[in-house]
Amino acid sequence: MKNEIKTALTFDDVLLKPLYSNILPKEVNLSTSLSDSINLHIPFISAAMDTVTESEMAISLAREGGMGVIHKNLSIENQALEVDKVKRSESGMILDPITIKSKETIRTALDIMNHFQISGVPVVDNGKLMGILTNRDIRFESNLDLKVSDRMTIENLVTVKEGTTLEDAKIVLQKHKIEKLLVINESGALSGLITVKDILKKEHHPNAAIDKHGRLIVAAAIGVSDDTLERAQALVNAYADVLVVDTAHGHSKGVLDTIKKIKSKISNIDVIAGNVATSSGTQALIDAGVDAVKVGIGAGSSCTTRIVAGAGVPQLSAIMNCVDEARRHNIPVIADGGIKFSGDISKALAAGADAVMIGSLFAGSKEAPGKLIKI
Repeated sequence: MKNEIKTALTFDDVLLKPLYSNILPKEVNLSTSLSDSINLHIPFISAAMDTVTESEMAISLAREGGMGVIHKNLSIENQALEVDKVKRSESGMILDPITIKSKETIRTALDIMNHFQISGVPVVDNGKLMGILTNRDIRFESNLDLKVSDRMTIENLVTVKEGTTLEDAKIVLQKHKIEKLLVINESGALSGLITVKDILKKEHHPNAAIDKHGRLIVAAAIGVSDDTLERAQALVNAYADVLVVDTAHGHSKGVLDTIKKIKSKISNIDVIAGNVATSSGTQALIDAGVDAVKVGIGAGSSCTTRIVAGAGVPQLSAIMNCVDEARRHNIPVIADGGIKFSGDISKALAAGADAVMIGSLFAGSKEAPGKLIKI
C-alpha cells in the first residue's frame, strides 16, 4: 500500500471569515450539552492536570457554568475527597449533610467544622435527629472536652418536610432568624439541610452548572490501571457526575475495554473518553459506549506525544474529522489541547466542537493547584 500524505490544518493556519451579524455579544447563547444529564452554560472544561484542576478550580468554573475535571494524580481517597468538596460547596439542599453524635466532644465538632469549612452540624444518634450544634452555641466555649450534648440546641428545633422549595425555605429562615434549616422525612429522621449560604450562592451564580439536586457539576479523571474500577466506584460514590477516561491514545484496546467495563459494572454514570484524532478512533469510542469523545493528540502545550512518539494530527483537522463521525451518532465532541489564545476557542467551536478543554490558560490562576512563590 502506497503511503499518502494529506494536508491538515491547525488553529494557526486559519481565520474565521467575518460576515454580517444582527445580534450583540450579550445575546449569544453558549450553552451546550455533553449528555442527557450534563448541561453547561459555557462550553469550557478545565483539563485533568495536577497544575490545573482540583476542587477550587472545579467549583469556580462550575459556578460560571462550565465544568472541572479533577486530575487522577492523587490517591483514590484524596481524589474522591476533591469531588466531595465540589458537591458539598453549595446546593439547593444538602442531601447527605455532615453530622455528629451527641457523645462526641466539642473538640471533635470543631475539627469537623474546620475541615469541611461549615458553621454547624446536625446531631444524629442512631439515625434520630437529636439537635444541632452551631458556632453560636460554642463561640466562647473554653472547655473543648465537653460533650456535644452539653451545648447543642435541642428545644424548638426548626425543621421542614422533604419537598420544601427554596422560596418556602427562605421564608422560614427569615421568620426564625436562623441560617440552617433541618429537613426531615415522614419518620422524623434527618434527610437534608438547607442553608442561607447555599441560597445566597445560588442567587449570586444564576448560571451555575448544577445537577438535578442543585449541586455543582464535577467530573473526575481515571486511567487504565489495575485499580481503575476501584477508583471509578469511589468517585461515583462521591457523586462525580462524569468519569473521564484520560489517556494520550484513546483508540486502544485498554481504553476501549475500560469504557465497556465501567458501563457494565457501574450504572447511571456518564463517561467521556479520549484522546483520539481520527474518525475511526471516534467510532471505536462510540461503539464502546462513551457519552462524549475527547479529541486531540499532541496538541496540548505540555504534551510531548508528537515529539516523543512522532504521532498526532493537527488539531483543527482532527476536530473536523471526529465531528463528522460523532454527528452521525449524536455524540458530543470536546476539543482538548492547542488552545493558546481566545480566538482558538472560537475556531474549535466553529469546527464543530461542543466544548473545549483548557489547560494552559487556566494554569497559574489563583484557583489552580499550587501557590505562587515570590522570589
